[in-house]
Amino acid sequence: MKGNITRELIYTIARHSNWQAAGIAAKLRSEKIHATPHAWTSFIRLFLLGAGASFTLAGIIFFFAYNWADMHKFVKLGLIELLLVATTAAALFWKGSKTTKNMLLTASTVLVGVLFAVFGQIYQTGANAFDFFSGWVYFVVLWVLVANFQPLWFIFLALVNTTVILYTQQVATHWSFAAMLDVLFILNAAAVVVWEFLAAKGRVRVQHRWFPRVVGLAAISAITLSMISLLFSEFKADFGLAYLLGVGMYGVAIWHGLRTKDLFYLSAIPFSAIIVVTGIILRMGEHLMEVVLMVATLFVIGSITLLIQYLGKLNRKWHGKY
Repeated sequence: MKGNITRELIYTIARHSNWQAAGIAAKLRSEKIHATPHAWTSFIRLFLLGAGASFTLAGIIFFFAYNWADMHKFVKLGLIELLLVATTAAALFWKGSKTTKNMLLTASTVLVGVLFAVFGQIYQTGANAFDFFSGWVYFVVLWVLVANFQPLWFIFLALVNTTVILYTQQVATHWSFAAMLDVLFILNAAAVVVWEFLAAKGRVRVQHRWFPRVVGLAAISAITLSMISLLFSEFKADFGLAYLLGVGMYGVAIWHGLRTKDLFYLSAIPFSAIIVVTGIILRMGEHLMEVVLMVATLFVIGSITLLIQYLGKLNRKWHGKY
């Protein structure tokens, strides 16, 4: 039972009882719900570690950009390769924490892209941007799988999304805009489903939910934009696949949100539906734009108001907050 005690539960009990403030504070400390000095120290240490790694990588990139013309090609490649080998070796043999090792491996992942970019600039390989990012993805995928580090997974997904976009622009130029967005939705939605499955199995830390939030928002944005674009283009752009994917996403996400009491999905999904319905209203009445704009405005105001009221009611029901 101890593991099920949450901040909301304690506050709910306190609201409906004569539990004194001193007792509430003691309970929060004993259950380690309030951040302890050790927790703040860990947070600051990780924040400074991440900021330091980010600024170091930015400094390396700007160093090459500023001194590009004055450096010999072997110096350019040698420095980057030396840094890449050093950070990778440190990630493998470092005796410190696992988080530090993962940060070093994340730095190595970024340096792989820097090395490819410098190599392409020196020897003018003629490769397009799609080849650059796809090669970057191939060469770091093993590190991503081994590390199982959420920031590294986020960078990897960003690279994969960029690769898909560049593929449709430079290789598969016959793909429609809606089809590209459908692929991006499937890619990001699959990542969220895998994360939620692993979280249910206890394989990832549920406290750190920024990853599924960001990736889920990317998936919802992609399919929403795809459905909107299909409204104002030919049906054969993706033959209605966007609407099939969208309806399926709405049903699964709402079911998951209600089952897990997650307000993120219960707010993001209805907002996506409001955008799509608004687009349908505008598309159906494009010849009576003044009237349609008024109808669309009233619909948006009314639907968002009802959504906020419903989410507030759910929040009070689940967490006892007023």
